Amino acid sequence: MEELKITTLSEDASHRCGLLAEHGLSLFIEYKGFKVLFDTGQGASVIANSRAINVDLREVNAIVLSHGHYDHTGGLYSVLRKIGSKEIFAHPDALKTKYKLMPKEGFRNSGAPASAQELTNIGARYKLSSKPTELVPGLIVTGEIPRVTDFETNNPLFYTEKNNDYLPDSMLDDQALVISTGKGTVVITGCAHAGLINTLQYATELTNSNHIYAVIGGTHLFEADNEKLDKTIKAMQTFNIQKIAANHCTGFKAQMAFYQAFGDKFVLNSTGDIIVI
Repeated sequence: MEELKITTLSEDASHRCGLLAEHGLSLFIEYKGFKVLFDTGQGASVIANSRAINVDLREVNAIVLSHGHYDHTGGLYSVLRKIGSKEIFAHPDALKTKYKLMPKEGFRNSGAPASAQELTNIGARYKLSSKPTELVPGLIVTGEIPRVTDFETNNPLFYTEKNNDYLPDSMLDDQALVISTGKGTVVITGCAHAGLINTLQYATELTNSNHIYAVIGGTHLFEADNEKLDKTIKAMQTFNIQKIAANHCTGFKAQMAFYQAFGDKFVLNSTGDIIVI
């Protein structure tokens, strides 16, 4: 009997006919009858793909935003227009204006394309917290993730804005889902801007268990150098992880490193794929 089912509604790649791929992430998570939409992709893909693979978004009990970047919040407006008012669990900083410093373009807006007020007007009921929130027993939104490793540092290209000044964005809004199953803890990440190992370590604290069965989602390792990637993999090996489905912002180099280190425990997870535990 399936305890947890994760359907990838939107991701950077698709290997199935008729589905849209776009830079971003959205996962439809079913856990003991409770249904969560974790992130909403960049734009049109979530609605189109949910229709194509017969996922009824109207059954969603809650929406969780991993952080405030456009490729995780861009589909929220169209989702709410389709399914109506929903509770949205996010860190308060996810609503901030966000930018990325591009070498040739300067500061590029990288936050949610629709404002919090626009989304509230069509049914967003924000539940903002920096603390852990248990949606149902065994399903936890981490809230703010402590930064404890010495090799997972803030991206210096991320900025926010205050009083018309650009300020470094430490991405405190980055959060994950931690799910308890009979096989162990499953950790769902959006981009893991807080650091993948920081996220996994915090998951063990929230569950009082060192057994992490699976890691699914983005890891933001596409920019990682060899040293950071090596340290990440060595740290991951201490958790005895049995399934790694790292996608979106992980990058080809990091995915190959995961496969070399973990073998068949690593799986490609693209748009339309389903993971059942």
